[in-house]
Amino acid sequence: MGKKSVIQVAVGVIRNDQGELLITQRHGHQHQGGCWEFPGGKIELNELVEQALQRELREELAIEVVQAEPLIMIPFEYPEYHVVLNVWQVMQFSGDPAGQEGQPVAWVSEAQLVEFTFPEANRAIISAIQLPSRYMITGKPADEPERFLQKLESALVQGIKLVQLRAKGLDDDAFLQLAKRALSLCHQYGAKLLLNGDPSLLEVLPEADGIQLSSHHSTAFDNRPIALDKLLGVSCHTREQLDQAVRINADFALLSPVQATATHPDDKPLGWSRFSSLVADVPIPVYALGGMDASLENKARQHGGQGIAAISALWNAQSQS
Repeated sequence: MGKKSVIQVAVGVIRNDQGELLITQRHGHQHQGGCWEFPGGKIELNELVEQALQRELREELAIEVVQAEPLIMIPFEYPEYHVVLNVWQVMQFSGDPAGQEGQPVAWVSEAQLVEFTFPEANRAIISAIQLPSRYMITGKPADEPERFLQKLESALVQGIKLVQLRAKGLDDDAFLQLAKRALSLCHQYGAKLLLNGDPSLLEVLPEADGIQLSSHHSTAFDNRPIALDKLLGVSCHTREQLDQAVRINADFALLSPVQATATHPDDKPLGWSRFSSLVADVPIPVYALGGMDASLENKARQHGGQGIAAISALWNAQSQS
């Protein structure tokens, strides 16, 4: 069997001033006709991604890209060929978008995306759009609920929108009681809370927003262990573990340690170059974990990450609040 051809594609995630996203519908005669997608097209020989994005959006929508930045790179296998989606966020553009090839165009909110049928390859784009750039992991004092919840609320007030409840020292009953109160608080501030533990926790707390699996725990599954309307994260340290996260259809992964940490001084850090090479062709968003702080968000994105995940920099920062 011959080697599959690789098609490089530039894709634009375009937002308007209201925060809505622009999507277009494929013509019925096209591959996966009728599906909605984020606009873009093939990158020509010797063309940079930015140049292809400019050209495609000009040809398809009659707009000019003013400001854009990389969001995620997604490899995807079709039976006949291999596609790599180079997805960029378009933060500023000029012109009034309109389908220049007769294709329907719609502005939709993030919440409305679930109402449309997208190609499977676009699922990771939607995850990357909807996930924030900071993922806070809770720390101590889980055994002091009132202090714990005060720290959580302080972080939520400061804009944290994605939280992992990690409280290894608690027994099952204490964990569930804390989780119920933490969930109520997170939802009050429009944030999502994932439970670090077994997927069966969702049977007890169906209102939770998802599950965070350890790398070891993820190997117990051959398929996605929770429903698609919940978030599934997997903590990883190697490429093999990232591949397992993809295999079980996780929504995102954590990769650590990127930098040295005080809590795990003997763990050799990956460094940014290694982090970048490991996540380059992983088709799901990946957070950088280990030695992170808010000032490294952009650096993580520049190296192919979704953003940063942290305990010390995000949770412990609330100690002074």
